[in-house]
Amino acid sequence: MRKAIALLLALALLAPMLAGCAADTVTEPTAAPAVTETPPETEPTGTENCGIYDEEPAETETPPESTETTEAGNGEPEDEEAVICGHYSFQPKVCSSYMRDLFGEPMVEAWYALVDAVMAGEDSFPCPDKFTYDWVMGQFPDKCFPVLPELIDYCYDRSNPVNDGVASFTWKLPKEEAAARIAEFASLVEGILNETIEDDYSDFEKALALYEYFARHYVYDYEAARPDVYADYLSSYRVLTTGTGICQEFSVAYSYLLLQAGVDASTMSGHRSYDRASHQWSYVKINGHNFHIDPTYGLGDGGRLSYFMMTDAQREAEDCYLRSDYTLCSCYAQEYPPETAYTADDDSFRDIWGFYFSSIDHETKTLCYWEYSGSVPRSFTFDYTGW
Repeated sequence: MRKAIALLLALALLAPMLAGCAADTVTEPTAAPAVTETPPETEPTGTENCGIYDEEPAETETPPESTETTEAGNGEPEDEEAVICGHYSFQPKVCSSYMRDLFGEPMVEAWYALVDAVMAGEDSFPCPDKFTYDWVMGQFPDKCFPVLPELIDYCYDRSNPVNDGVASFTWKLPKEEAAARIAEFASLVEGILNETIEDDYSDFEKALALYEYFARHYVYDYEAARPDVYADYLSSYRVLTTGTGICQEFSVAYSYLLLQAGVDASTMSGHRSYDRASHQWSYVKINGHNFHIDPTYGLGDGGRLSYFMMTDAQREAEDCYLRSDYTLCSCYAQEYPPETAYTADDDSFRDIWGFYFSSIDHETKTLCYWEYSGSVPRSFTFDYTGW
């Protein structure tokens, strides 16, 4: 089935872009979700928090796999030929509202024109000037079409890439091979989304399902993160195709999958106040509210929810990343939008921070999670109705 999908996409290189999928409609909650303590159904074995930067992760024990059906299940297909049926189809053109605000609509239009040109197997695209060209080529591909940096590059004449409103680029691969790579990538993205997210999930449920998917499937690359190593191979594409990476790769890959699923997401970066260590995570908009989600710090940590749906205060409390030091979209030289427009202050999910994910019940809108109280495990439920 996957091979067939890949072949069809390769043959469709000259065809119009693939159809997108609409985001779910959700209603605003009228009150903070309720938390109820319930007896644990299975006894977890415990877990320790693991370091991300300079220290090796602590040895962790994770709760045993539940025999019950989990709505946010992340199991692999039984074999390579397993049929994947689902709602989500690959969208070549995606972009967050955060990037629109930061870069402006003309630059986003130039980005979409580049994507159209790539999908049509062309060598140029409409672009107003070199400034727009440099920012589009330098900032958008990894964030909004991760396979693209593997396929195209700047025009050979970097001093004059735009003439009369037309910009050029070069292909790194033969166009037929590039088409096959896009088809393979599209199949990979569709596979992750359709194996992880149910068709009628809300944006909150999509974000949680992918957060858990990352925690279960991906590992941190400590070698690439060493301060004495210059890793020029980092990309969100590497995470999605190899399952390993560091924060600047995980955050982009996570946000990109959310965009593909119809959830508004980008990245945020900052420095710790006490040692100036840099870090990057995801920034999402759900039900009109901004939240920090850190897929990197959630890796191998037993599904810990301290880094999920964080406010600015929680982001600072967990790791001392100060709001005044944040950089939206991890963009190093653009004018930053007004801070008031990007405040994350909805603490509806404060009751789950510090606990560990167990499962969700999509029908009743109930999140099950647990903690240790001394040596005794306790289980809780969280009502996320409205999210």
